[in-house]
Amino acid sequence: MEKSNDLRVIKTKQFLKEALLVLLKKMDFEEITIMKLTTQAQINRSTFYAHFYDKYDLLEKTINEELLSFVEEVAPKSEEELTLAHIPNPFYVRATKYIYQHGEFFQVMMGENGISSFQQRLLKIIEKYMLDYLEKLHPRPDKMEIPKELFVYYVAHGYVGAISYWLENDMPYSPEYMAEKLSLMTIKGSFHAAGLK
Repeated sequence: MEKSNDLRVIKTKQFLKEALLVLLKKMDFEEITIMKLTTQAQINRSTFYAHFYDKYDLLEKTINEELLSFVEEVAPKSEEELTLAHIPNPFYVRATKYIYQHGEFFQVMMGENGISSFQQRLLKIIEKYMLDYLEKLHPRPDKMEIPKELFVYYVAHGYVGAISYWLENDMPYSPEYMAEKLSLMTIKGSFHAAGLK
């Protein structure tokens, strides 16, 4: 496959990734064909195969690039940040802003015709951040009142579930609002955040 990074190659790959998102709004991934992708992107089949082996390769590379960009953007910026219980949490602020800025991609990937493995991979990223955060914040995570794995699983799934709700409803709240409320629920607890004493 062609390795060139010239502008034409970059644009062609972008057209194909955009075509993939457009088609995923309308149909399941299994219904998408190379013909549908190339027609949507307005390129020929040989051009597609110059850049990707098949539609699975296109999907994998599209997801990998987006998640790599997400991790680079939202990762903790210092060791000190992992020891702060601030509301809003800096990680949550960066994460919700990134998701908002790339809203269409996340809505498609986590939507009705989305890719289940994408949500699982996003969960793993949040779980890793929460585990790192917990190990810095708690001197003996192995001595917590609940198993740390259970805590991390609960927080990560709650976070991704709330993000899914936000996306499904066309992001009715600002990223800042979401970061604040998600931080509050994570740090203070969901009943406290809701005003239930």
